[in-house]
Amino acid sequence: MERFFQAAKCQVPPFSANSHPSVQNRSTLQLIYHADEARRLEYIVEEYSKGDVYLLGRTTYEMLWPGWSTQTTGDGPGPILNRMKKYVVSTTLETAPWKDSTIIRGNVVEAITTLKQQPGKDILIDGSATLVHSLMGTDLIDEYRFLVMPFIMGRGRRFFSDGTQETKLRLVESKRLSFQTLALIYQPDKQ
Repeated sequence: MERFFQAAKCQVPPFSANSHPSVQNRSTLQLIYHADEARRLEYIVEEYSKGDVYLLGRTTYEMLWPGWSTQTTGDGPGPILNRMKKYVVSTTLETAPWKDSTIIRGNVVEAITTLKQQPGKDILIDGSATLVHSLMGTDLIDEYRFLVMPFIMGRGRRFFSDGTQETKLRLVESKRLSFQTLALIYQPDKQ
């Protein structure tokens, strides 16, 4: 049975560049950010390597496939994603041009339950907030993985919006990836 986990990136503002004692100027902050970015990318590649199925909602699929589908070589996530089977959940998408992509149009819970019963590696879902919300409470999501980074996006959609089903989680792993980024892994607390 494959494990199914959701990954998300979270931003929090623990300090401003001017107030933190170890950051005296913008160039120091930029050096820290770029060092942090390399470790984050390394971690993301490690996490993607654990999977062989990539599950996406339509919006996330349409955002990612044009860029990632062309990155078939190198050390980044592109080659890993291109080797995975991709399933996009959509009632409106007509075609899924990214290699090894299948559109799930019918009963999503039934389709994912069938996927989880297949032998293989992990099933990953990255982003796809609407899809994740529809799966919460179905006992299909085994883990929630978050990268917490210290900056504010300033705009965009909240991943867990008002009205999200209450879900109790248990922290099973926390790892400081570098100076600024935390990797947190939670599992649903079924007690």
